[in-house]
Amino acid sequence: MEAIRLDPSMKKRAAKVYARAFFDYPLFTFYYPDRARRERHLASHFEVVVNYGFLYGQNYTTPDITGVACWLPPGSTDITWLRLIRTGGLPIFPKVGIIRSWTHVSKQEDYTVKVHNEIMPGSHYYLWAIGVDPDYQGMGIGKTLIRPSLDQADEQSVPIYLETHNEKNVLYYQKLGFDLIRTESVPGFDLKFWCMIRPPRPY
Repeated sequence: MEAIRLDPSMKKRAAKVYARAFFDYPLFTFYYPDRARRERHLASHFEVVVNYGFLYGQNYTTPDITGVACWLPPGSTDITWLRLIRTGGLPIFPKVGIIRSWTHVSKQEDYTVKVHNEIMPGSHYYLWAIGVDPDYQGMGIGKTLIRPSLDQADEQSVPIYLETHNEKNVLYYQKLGFDLIRTESVPGFDLKFWCMIRPPRPY
């Protein structure tokens, strides 16, 4: 098994893999509490993530596209509203719901970015999104998708940052060398996330 760069022609297929992987993930049940709305729109949501990776980072997948990872390299780790709009994010607001977008999504996104910048003000890689199709989880695909950027970060002697909204993922990332740095909760909401850093290792 190997990690390869995602071909742009496979964008929609990759977005569907993400949608399957993250369907019950706390962040996206927060964005789309209605299951039917989530089923309709989550793949479109992840098309923005994939577009973002093509424009500002690196999208990795497997030859059979059973998993996808979006990495943002040093210098491109800030998730900004302008960049999200540029990569097709504007139509997401009515899909989430205009009111919910401003009362929930924007507050979550702004707070997550704030914490990210507090923890990692210097040069680093950002593992923004990684998902494996539920039918293929537990086969080492996630580790395969993570490995190329671990090697790049080690070669450049820079750390890697990520956050997860599922506490069960903390142990998984710890086994890959990440340290738990902070546990946060979005102010005003019952939505927690765990911030982790992997220091660079000798290359």
